[in-house]
Amino acid sequence: MCQLFRHKALNSAPPAGFTLVELIVVMVIASILATSVVISYTNPTAKVKTAAFSILGDINLARSEAVNRNEDVLVDFTLGARDGYLICRDTNTDKDCNDEAADDVIKEVLFREEVQFYDCMSAPPFPEGGPTKTPAGTTLAGKNGLIFGGPNYIKMQPDGTSSDNGSIIIYHPAPQNPQKVKGDSYGAVISSASTGRIRLMRWHKGKGWSKK
Repeated sequence: MCQLFRHKALNSAPPAGFTLVELIVVMVIASILATSVVISYTNPTAKVKTAAFSILGDINLARSEAVNRNEDVLVDFTLGARDGYLICRDTNTDKDCNDEAADDVIKEVLFREEVQFYDCMSAPPFPEGGPTKTPAGTTLAGKNGLIFGGPNYIKMQPDGTSSDNGSIIIYHPAPQNPQKVKGDSYGAVISSASTGRIRLMRWHKGKGWSKK
């Protein structure tokens, strides 16, 4: 009787390992994930889009910090070998995050080397394949992708508004040639200072600006 019970128990144990179908499914999923990672790293538009969504999230972060702290929070855009920005409490009201104490800097962001503010300081001519106007339709000449009243900053205020409206335009320059655009450019747009709300726009070659 005991031997019969043990025999049945052994026969009812689940099979070990994976079936062929399960292995195929796992391999297909892994291939899809690997392909998406490769695309995100090699597609210039994907790189710019990722940076644009980060800008969108970080300006909204600055806005919420200003409301929660009940004080002004600055988004200070920096130009250099690698463009980026700082988010900080502007304790000395000089519109500059670079001289703030480390405890007052909320976030520091450097763009990937393949992404930078739209380089049109000496335009025209504008970078080949890129926009000649902002999403609002104003000229880009003499700008560097930071089109608003303040030099290179946006201030978010305790009531949820911003100090200014305007656009932050970024793009992927061709290797060794910043006057040629690879892929599509993106713009983060604050259309109304009274609301401080921000949206993303995308520049399609031959079509112009449109919602992302």
